[in-house]
Amino acid sequence: MKNVIGIFCLLPTLLSAQTPGVEKNYPQGYFRNPLNIPIELAGNFGELRPNHFHSGMDIKTQQKENLPVHAAADGYVSRIGVSHTGFGNVLYITHPNGYTTVYAHLNTFFPALQAYVKHQQYQNESWATDLEIPAGKFPVRKGDLVAYSGNTGGSAGPHLHFEIRNTASEKPLNPLLFGFNIADTKAPDVYRIAVYDRERSIYEQQPLMIPVKKVGNTYVTTQPVIHVNAAKAGLALTAVDRMNNAPNTYGIYEATLIHNNEPDIDFELDNIGYDETRYLNAHIDYKVKKGGGPYLQLMFSLPGNHLDIYHDLKGDGTIDLSDGAVHQMELQVKDAYGNMSVVKFALQQSGEPTAPRTCANTMYPDSKNIFENNQVELYLDERALYDNICFRYAEIPANGPKDKSNDYQLHTALVPVHDFFDVRLKANKPIPEDLQSKVVMVREGEGSGTSATKLENGWYIGNFRDFGKFHLEIDTIAPKVTPLGIKPGAVLSKAGKISFAMNDASGIKSYRGELDGKWLMFSRKGNVLTYTFDEHCAPGTHTLVMTVTDIAGNEGTYRLTFKR
Repeated sequence: MKNVIGIFCLLPTLLSAQTPGVEKNYPQGYFRNPLNIPIELAGNFGELRPNHFHSGMDIKTQQKENLPVHAAADGYVSRIGVSHTGFGNVLYITHPNGYTTVYAHLNTFFPALQAYVKHQQYQNESWATDLEIPAGKFPVRKGDLVAYSGNTGGSAGPHLHFEIRNTASEKPLNPLLFGFNIADTKAPDVYRIAVYDRERSIYEQQPLMIPVKKVGNTYVTTQPVIHVNAAKAGLALTAVDRMNNAPNTYGIYEATLIHNNEPDIDFELDNIGYDETRYLNAHIDYKVKKGGGPYLQLMFSLPGNHLDIYHDLKGDGTIDLSDGAVHQMELQVKDAYGNMSVVKFALQQSGEPTAPRTCANTMYPDSKNIFENNQVELYLDERALYDNICFRYAEIPANGPKDKSNDYQLHTALVPVHDFFDVRLKANKPIPEDLQSKVVMVREGEGSGTSATKLENGWYIGNFRDFGKFHLEIDTIAPKVTPLGIKPGAVLSKAGKISFAMNDASGIKSYRGELDGKWLMFSRKGNVLTYTFDEHCAPGTHTLVMTVTDIAGNEGTYRLTFKR
């Protein structure tokens, strides 16, 4: 594993905290609370989420929307995003001290900015947008109203997602290191440790999971000495943090492994870029979590993990037990304010290590990996895998009326893949030329998905990010478009909006609303499209046409005549 310089911010409340490497001081008190209510968090930086680390802090808005959101410091609006996924409506403010603050899941921006964004949306005929704003166009002062909070994008409830980023690198930083006034005197809770055989792939073993209990101020295991077969062991832990003013659980900030009184390795969740956040799947035991188990954060780096959160101190997290002696172990688990919990236990090798099983097709991290036969081809790039896998393949005869190929089991969804990859399949049944553009590739099972395909030399090519079972289908069914609470010929003089629901089995690619032949802006929340009446719909009789296109190119249309 690479040696990585540790970076740590010394908080005023944490003068005794020691972290390896170079000390880094973030400005304390420079940024204000972006809301006018005390900060109470629903989520913190580094919290473990499906396929990513949480990149900021989720501030509760008292279960309300449309709370005023204020600029955290002087600067200028540098970017605006609008989407039905992710951040939803998001605003970026660049500050002169080298940082950028991000405010997400908003309902609306301040009036002048909202009007500017709307003009750009109509000019580009797209509600979804990502706008770079000229530096001098919308300057703001600390405390200025910049937006109203909401529940847009991928939000599951009203809140404000707030980030502080390094402007040059665009890396999100841990906001709790910037001196916000949040009461936290509670140390993390530790629930269990897990032991691994470091001479075997993490995906080819089940860890030995050991619960811990708190005795006094220290967590201990029921058995003082844990006997393991492995000659070389690695550890993981399940832990959460807590704060004084909320019942929520949060992610931990740091964990350090001490082996026979010598610091061995630690990890620290200080800054994680969006280009590397999916490495969360290498930082945890993905197979255990995907199989319904707990989050286990690894105290060692998998060979294909390129996330620089680990600090090699006097080791790399591999514990050599081959001498048969009892090895004293300690885990120190901290939050961003230095509150610490300690776990103490011992390890000793007992019995013969499990012999690795033979494998006909081993795939390796940091290598290009290929599987191919006459009916299926799979190509993985160098960064696709985090550890060795014994690749498993099976072919199952097709039995669905829409199936145009057999089912092909390409390994298991319990093993993560970092990058998108191409799956190439050949059809087992004839496909007429006029239907070849309607072929989609389906991935079955949990987290199922569908990909549009392209035809190349007899191969249908789809693009995915998970292993699983794949087959080809023909999709000729147009999306269904349904008006919500409105009938043709309705008089909508007092209505505030028009909404449509859209549904499609293979997936929505795009939609377009036209009022009397002109593009009309519909926002999207999930699969509901909404137009809020404004100056673009004058009094009179109108014809509204909503067209929805799926990934196979099928179009569904609804024509609505109404009077305003």
